[in-house]
Amino acid sequence: MEGNTSYKKLLIVTITLLFLVVMVIKHSRDPEYSSDNDQISISTNILDIGSGLRHDTILSDKTNDVSETDKSASVTDNNVISESSSEIQDTTLPDKENSTSVETSQTDTETVSNNTKVDFDLDNFPGIHSNLTSSEIATLKKSRRILEKIRENCKAQNISTVWNFWDRYTTPRLLIAKSRDRILYGSNPKTGSTSFKRFLFSIDGVKDSAHDFHGNPDGHYKIVHSKTYFENKRDFDRYVKMMGMRNPIVRVVSAFRDKQLRHEHYFQTPPNITDSEHFARFVQYRLPLWPEPDVHLMPQWKQMNICRFPYDVMIQFEEIGRYVPLIQKLTGTEYVEYPGSRRERGKDTHDSMEFVYQYWRELNYKQRQIVFNKYDMDFLLFGYTKIGEEGFPLLAYNDEIEVSL
Repeated sequence: MEGNTSYKKLLIVTITLLFLVVMVIKHSRDPEYSSDNDQISISTNILDIGSGLRHDTILSDKTNDVSETDKSASVTDNNVISESSSEIQDTTLPDKENSTSVETSQTDTETVSNNTKVDFDLDNFPGIHSNLTSSEIATLKKSRRILEKIRENCKAQNISTVWNFWDRYTTPRLLIAKSRDRILYGSNPKTGSTSFKRFLFSIDGVKDSAHDFHGNPDGHYKIVHSKTYFENKRDFDRYVKMMGMRNPIVRVVSAFRDKQLRHEHYFQTPPNITDSEHFARFVQYRLPLWPEPDVHLMPQWKQMNICRFPYDVMIQFEEIGRYVPLIQKLTGTEYVEYPGSRRERGKDTHDSMEFVYQYWRELNYKQRQIVFNKYDMDFLLFGYTKIGEEGFPLLAYNDEIEVSL
């Protein structure tokens, strides 16, 4: 009898361990990008430090010397580079003294205040040349304060903001890296991610008409899986880490128009129905699905791990125009034109907000609650306003931050 009991305990422990192993393997890979061709090989030197230099330096006659010396560098602490790498950095990147005070190198820029509660340092952004304008510094400050606010909201909801061992399996759903420009981008669907991928392609001189920007067929960026990021975290700390964010209501309307109206991705379009009525059915019958299998409808906070992943810049889709110059300066890609929105590229004739108000009027109370309930944590953690509230679709604390800049 005692032997049978021990056998049962051993069997239960074995089954439990097997289950944990399966879950770890499952969450350590992004299901959308499981091809070996899309992964970064951990066994090779995927983080070519020399590739993080500006293009004008890379294309110079001294390219080979710079690459060889830079590859020998090692990171001894977060964002602290070894002596051999520092020699290269002196010729291509701002030194620490110049980075901390923009005023010393540019008369038309302002000095970053030491009294601000936001802990940011221009030295954290390797591609910068100490030439941020006052407007770009204000945008950077705003982004960092948004990140602070998000972390505060996470703590208020008892969600850990500390990076730990298990986060090696919970990086953003699609983390893409462009080592040449030290860009690490969390691709959050329906927040301008396609435009950002076009931007990455444009750096290599690739035109819109020739490529599918969702599939990255020619490897113009690398997919960084959780295990890869965790094992190379110190090197990745030298990259500019960013993601896009968007008001959940506007985002779900964008997903509906793109995936359902244009492609019937979720169900066949009912006959003799207006777009507004179509959206109401979409909300009532498709949005309640849980767990949500589609990344375009999934709440942003969870799939992008906003509480724990160490982002440097949060790109507000609602104010993308002010973020573009900052992104270009931080990554040293001012020479690349940033792609416009669908409307700017002639794909849409109406502003997206017109559709938001039009569709929302068609929803009844219960349908509106479906939207609020599905994205409740997005509203809570990001701090976005709801339709009908003052300031919609911006952040509820937007004016408060703007006044303090």
